[in-house]
Amino acid sequence: MCNAAGCVVLATVFLVTTVLAALQTRSGEQAIKLETDLVVVDATVTDKNGNFIRNLKQDDFTLYVDGAPQKLDFFEASEVAALTRPIAVVFALDISGSIKPEEVTKQREATESFMRLVRSDSVFSVMTFNDQIRVLQDFTSDPKKINRAFSKAGEMTGSTRLFAAIGEAITLLKRAPRFRDGRRLRRVMVVVTDGYGSDGFDADALVQRAQDAETTVYSITLPSYSAGLGAGQRVMTLLDAARIVPLTGGADFSADARDFTPVFKAIAEEIKASYTFGYYPPQRILRDGRVHQIRIEVKRSGAIVRASRTSYKAPGKKR
Repeated sequence: MCNAAGCVVLATVFLVTTVLAALQTRSGEQAIKLETDLVVVDATVTDKNGNFIRNLKQDDFTLYVDGAPQKLDFFEASEVAALTRPIAVVFALDISGSIKPEEVTKQREATESFMRLVRSDSVFSVMTFNDQIRVLQDFTSDPKKINRAFSKAGEMTGSTRLFAAIGEAITLLKRAPRFRDGRRLRRVMVVVTDGYGSDGFDADALVQRAQDAETTVYSITLPSYSAGLGAGQRVMTLLDAARIVPLTGGADFSADARDFTPVFKAIAEEIKASYTFGYYPPQRILRDGRVHQIRIEVKRSGAIVRASRTSYKAPGKKR
């Protein structure tokens, strides 16, 4: 048996295992190198019950920029059951006293098996945060380096610089390889936390940073329950209130110490079920330095689109 915090850590390990196992199968899609001017949006589509809607075609979508429909210059959807896209992932682990050293040891031991599944076209980084933020391992596909990273977690104590850690993860992901074998790596952050940060932050600025870096934030939250909310309902956290997760196209999953299987499956399915859209801005706004609003609509009754960004900032004119 493990306590709730320990199970969250083991949940993270199993989640990575699930995602990496899915990477073993790759479709025969032709590699397409995306040019830097392309504005990219990742999105998932669900019905009103939260079930993923798959196998939609390019003609099923309309991309709007500043309210006007635009031509889609790139579209990608998974046609197979496995995760075929390369990914760049930062796993950010809250070690502010809720996790015991022996539980980190169990996590490190578990990584030995799943890292054998890592593909060369995906990269992973590990960081921890409490009142300090430490990158234990920069991006690598080397299982030995990832395994050694977990042994450097250090003491489980201190306050929680949650939002600073999210900002650091975004910075890390901007440095990650953008392409592998001609294919764009999707940038993903998975933060494991109780959701309560002790640091000040500007939520709007942090969301904008994540969107500009094409980063989707997922969270696994250790639930804090209140008797007044009813069974199974957790207290809203500062991370919930900031809305960083949904506004970057991600989702939050409350870790249940009794059964983590739904969490593992849900995040893996989220990534597998996503669509990618690309749009080349016209010359008149290509380098106008302005923020442009993005919206994606799907021609399916009752469908809900959750996009990785709602805007992008065009670069200024070169001098």
